[in-house]
Amino acid sequence: MQDKAQQYKELFLAEYGRMYRAAYIMLCDEDDAKDAVQDVFARLWEGAVPLRKETIRTYLLTCIRNRCLNIIAQRQSRQEALKHLTAEDADSGLHDEEIVEAIGRYVDEKLTPQTSRIIRMHYDEEQSYTQISSSLGISLSAVNKHIVQGLRKLRSTFNNREA
Repeated sequence: MQDKAQQYKELFLAEYGRMYRAAYIMLCDEDDAKDAVQDVFARLWEGAVPLRKETIRTYLLTCIRNRCLNIIAQRQSRQEALKHLTAEDADSGLHDEEIVEAIGRYVDEKLTPQTSRIIRMHYDEEQSYTQISSSLGISLSAVNKHIVQGLRKLRSTFNNREA
């Protein structure tokens, strides 16, 4: 284990700067870039992916690019949802905080406990499908199913409200 830890430490020290710069270029945010790099290294530590010295840089940069794209997609998803809900509720006089509270109540009260938990883990705690799957001991497709069903119910409820 010590050998693995030492190799991991050396890899981290050698590649962190390059990965951080790539993440910062994509995300334009220092904290998000640091988090993305840490996420990649955490997954690398947890996984049993055999790494070859000849391809490690390419592999790590691909991982950081993919993590950044996921972060960007989550940002866009949140912004679009907020814009949509804000536009829908402008006539009803609801404010952003009230909208968020209403959605939170709906998630807690109307969705199944497992779907509610998964929605919260993904959107509130910003966990990936893989992290949720691992944490709950369920398949990625089960995580996806819960999120899709939960979002479908949320859209149906909040798009069909009367102003």
